Amino acid sequence: MERFMKLVEDNKGFEIVHAYRDDIDHWIGGKKDQYWYFITRNNRIKEGYAAIYKDGKWKDQLIKGEGKNRKVKDIEAGTTIKMIIAAAYLAQEENWVKDKKGTLIETDNPYYHYVKGFGDKALDVSKEYGVSIGYNDLENVEKSFHLRDLTTGDKVEVFE
Repeated sequence: MERFMKLVEDNKGFEIVHAYRDDIDHWIGGKKDQYWYFITRNNRIKEGYAAIYKDGKWKDQLIKGEGKNRKVKDIEAGTTIKMIIAAAYLAQEENWVKDKKGTLIETDNPYYHYVKGFGDKALDVSKEYGVSIGYNDLENVEKSFHLRDLTTGDKVEVFE
């Protein structure tokens, strides 16, 4: 939890967008004391989790729909940050990753590339930020994603 919160604090805002199949995106971020995990399909909010961290306590909400159809309800404190951690650091604690040194891929945004077996699974981890930015699983294609966007600082807009 502290790892992602420090990432947000150090960068004065941080957001990654994981792109899944069927035009589904997962928006994962935080700025100041606000954190979010929103799922969109075709750029429309399907559901979202938003949290405020104040005085050492979490206040979380589940958000469904948009506009007039938007429904908001309070949920268990800490739910949002747990979802963020699971997505932002996906697969990094699995033995096929943590027991290996990844191959450094030099691009505009360098990342470490890890492969299990003969490509059964693959994971890309941002060199600069340490977050998972790509994942592929041949046995569970629905879980696979690539990086759509990564934003820091003033460019990060609080997801509402």
